[in-house]
Amino acid sequence: MKWLEQEKRKLEGLSARKKREYVWQYYKLWIIGGVALILFIIYFAVHLINANRDTHLYVGFVNTYAQVENGSDFWEGYVKDAGVDTGKVNVIFDKEIYFDMTQGDVTGNHYYEKLVVLVDSETLDAVVMEPDNLKELGANGRLMDLEDERTRGLYEKYSDRIITTVTEEEDGTKREVPVGIDISDSILMTEENSYVKGCALGISSHVQHVDAVEEFLDYVLQE
Repeated sequence: MKWLEQEKRKLEGLSARKKREYVWQYYKLWIIGGVALILFIIYFAVHLINANRDTHLYVGFVNTYAQVENGSDFWEGYVKDAGVDTGKVNVIFDKEIYFDMTQGDVTGNHYYEKLVVLVDSETLDAVVMEPDNLKELGANGRLMDLEDERTRGLYEKYSDRIITTVTEEEDGTKREVPVGIDISDSILMTEENSYVKGCALGISSHVQHVDAVEEFLDYVLQE
């Protein structure tokens, strides 16, 4: 290749430093582009691997700015306590969710819509939020009735912590339903200072990993 031979002759006789300066001056855009492409390929490969892994637990944290997300000390503590190999399965603590159903209609709030998608797609296992907000979320059917056979064990285990809400049946009948577990005395409050007015955990109406939710409750309540 004539061009390659010409470039080779230009570099002959130059010191190592001069060669580096020449290459950087004339080919830096190609170098930067090549490095960016390699990084993108690595990122895409890692993302694809993670996306194809099974999920051990997915918890959403609503309205908190505390450091409880993936990679935080709190997350690391749970992973270690539960003995989860995150090289094989995902543990996702998602705190990028902000809405308050006690303040009125949240239709159109993209954070709320995100949570709805996570529930309906059978992705989210549990949600942590302030109790009054959780009651409102439970009233619209997004949270598990804890007396359901899938969660009855948790209902009985934490019977002294149960939070209820009122739902309305199609025939207009109102019913009190257990939808949350009060964890206001958990490390989320005492160590992480995640909420001001206490917090509670609700289980997604399409929960996939009830056992992992129980592990999480044991961890935050230090049982």
